[in-house]
Amino acid sequence: MSMEMMLATYEFQQWLYREAKLLDDIDFDGWFALMHPDIKYSMPVRVNKEGIERPDYSTDMFAFHDDHHLLSLRVERLKSDYAWAEIPPSRTRRSVNNVRIEEYVPNDKAVVKSYLLLYRSRSTDIHHDLVSGERTDEFLYVDGEWKLSKRFFVIDQTTINTRNLAIFV
Repeated sequence: MSMEMMLATYEFQQWLYREAKLLDDIDFDGWFALMHPDIKYSMPVRVNKEGIERPDYSTDMFAFHDDHHLLSLRVERLKSDYAWAEIPPSRTRRSVNNVRIEEYVPNDKAVVKSYLLLYRSRSTDIHHDLVSGERTDEFLYVDGEWKLSKRFFVIDQTTINTRNLAIFV
């Protein structure tokens, strides 16, 4: 691996760690500032298929399939008194790992894959949620910083064992 790719990998690891901390700290405005205006933020529905046929997710059904406007509405709602599913807010801890760069053009664009393990607990509930999957993120370099322009999250579970998806992945 070249020194340039090692430095780029480190830069995107730090970007993803910072994003995870913003979300875990419930800093939705700080998180939303990392988004590019053309963001596409999707999680397809996972499906079971015979054998090793791929992809093993739907190409036309999504748990969420948001753009910049929809993400801004979700953020504003979470900050309001109308986000009943998140009152009080979930306690989350995101672990990001296996970060690898698939495509990279310095100071222009990048495609980065990573694994996410998200722990979530609610209020005094003794149960917790574990959500895991792989993210494919596309970044564009704008005004001296990387902005997330696309996130495609493929969850590992076919049946999502959480009461709601009022969180960001």
